[in-house]
Amino acid sequence: MKNRNQFFTVHRIILLAVLVFVTAFSAQAQKRDAEDWSIADYVENLPEKYKTFEGDFSLPSKETTVIDESNGYAAYLNNLPDPDSNYQPYPMFEMALFKSKTKPPLLVVSNMKSDSACNEYETFFLRRVGSKWTQVKREVLPPMNLKMFWDAPQSAARLLKILKENAASYHFELPRRGTRMKVSLEICDYLEDDAPEAAGDELQKLIESARPIYLEWDKQSGKFKR
Repeated sequence: MKNRNQFFTVHRIILLAVLVFVTAFSAQAQKRDAEDWSIADYVENLPEKYKTFEGDFSLPSKETTVIDESNGYAAYLNNLPDPDSNYQPYPMFEMALFKSKTKPPLLVVSNMKSDSACNEYETFFLRRVGSKWTQVKREVLPPMNLKMFWDAPQSAARLLKILKENAASYHFELPRRGTRMKVSLEICDYLEDDAPEAAGDELQKLIESARPIYLEWDKQSGKFKR
């Protein structure tokens, strides 16, 4: 009986040691997930629901995928460069990693949605902690509104009166190098069918006079600032 009890005691100790090791390994793996992933890891593991690009694009391939580990940047290009012309492919999907001293890394994902009329953009601001992806747009961006893109605030009011609803989107242009992010206003020229000609002329002037803004990444707070 004594030998049998010793046998079970030894096995309990071994089992406990295994559980402690597995728990420690799991915690360490979660830490690596949150802090040490490369941009290639993010490309590989990003959920499909954050890949919303649409348009007449070629499917992503090895040749049209950009992975820039040293700068924490990745992109799917719409096409390959044409060596016989000045054509330069543009990203239909891109992501950039912004690291912080106090917060988990921030991943910004930009998707282009293109049709015959215009382009618009959908952008996600994500943090991954453990196995969970969280959208943190409100936490990391300063307050933004249309007035910021014109010197004259009334220009934004005029734009809203001329355009159909949801005809303007923010284009967050992700930096391949550095942490300064350009934000421009992508305006789709959707006008009502019976809109007067003067409205079209005014819209064109508003589009031409809109200017970009720039957001600076603050590593200490883990947020963007103007």
